[in-house]
Amino acid sequence: MAGIVIKGTGNAHGEKSISNDDLAKVVDTNDEWIRIKTGIRSRYKAENKKNIDMTFEASKEAIADSGIDISNIKYVLTATFSPDDLAPSMSCELTGKLGLSENVFAMDSNCGCAGFVYCCRVANALLALEEDKNAAALILGSEKVLSYVDMQDRSTCVLFGDGAGAIVVQYDEDAKFYYYGGCKPDRDVLYVDRESQVVKMDGQEVYKFAVSKVPKAIRETMRLAGITEEGVDYFVCHQANERIIDGAARRFTKNKNKFYKNLFWYGNTSAASIPIALGDMNKEGLFDKRQRLICTGFGAGLVYGSIYIEVKKND
Repeated sequence: MAGIVIKGTGNAHGEKSISNDDLAKVVDTNDEWIRIKTGIRSRYKAENKKNIDMTFEASKEAIADSGIDISNIKYVLTATFSPDDLAPSMSCELTGKLGLSENVFAMDSNCGCAGFVYCCRVANALLALEEDKNAAALILGSEKVLSYVDMQDRSTCVLFGDGAGAIVVQYDEDAKFYYYGGCKPDRDVLYVDRESQVVKMDGQEVYKFAVSKVPKAIRETMRLAGITEEGVDYFVCHQANERIIDGAARRFTKNKNKFYKNLFWYGNTSAASIPIALGDMNKEGLFDKRQRLICTGFGAGLVYGSIYIEVKKND
């Protein structure tokens, strides 16, 4: 089965870093409690940056890293629940800032923390139908989550951060791409309503959902791809909670380093967390010419999704 491959990555974040000790000054919490419960040490807040500013930064970096001419970008897909405006879409605005062709297909997706994975699934289907074999897609996850968080609510304010991640993909006949996912509707577990404009979450229920669905999604994705753990170089899960990631790691591998983690410095950036992680992995030198990844997300809905995708850097 052919499929999309990652050609370039990029990421960006809010300009202000907020440590756990900083939060302890304004809400009843402390650094030790946050680290034990989540693994998070700090997070970024976009005070002056708009969401579109972070998408632009991440996109420019990903495009440069890919080495692909912008004239080949035919699709822009952005996963976000926190756009700057209800309309127009972030993707449409971004095409203008990047100077892309007016013939670009531009679309936003609001699928919570699984949104980036869903956008990858859509991009794979779109590029599979393309006659132009040089066609590329720019896929983003970008969130200003802290704009929708009550900073006096310690159940949520310690968890989230602002950031954006981007990848550039092309279709490759020699690659593989597989998707597995679904939804289990339960609106009241995790939501943002129009009236309050604040994230409301039943943390225990989200945790139970994640520890159930993440391992299942990974297992089913490997089954579809016809591989075992040895056929995966890295597992990149939604960076929500270190305990969730470590729990999944124990089920699949003795090498815990295969499950990448960077939530320590970013917190939960919702749809941005996986592409931000991919950007950091690239900068850390974990991607050479070709890597095999499984990326798995879960979030409000409740939804979950997992993909097998390959990194194929230019020579």
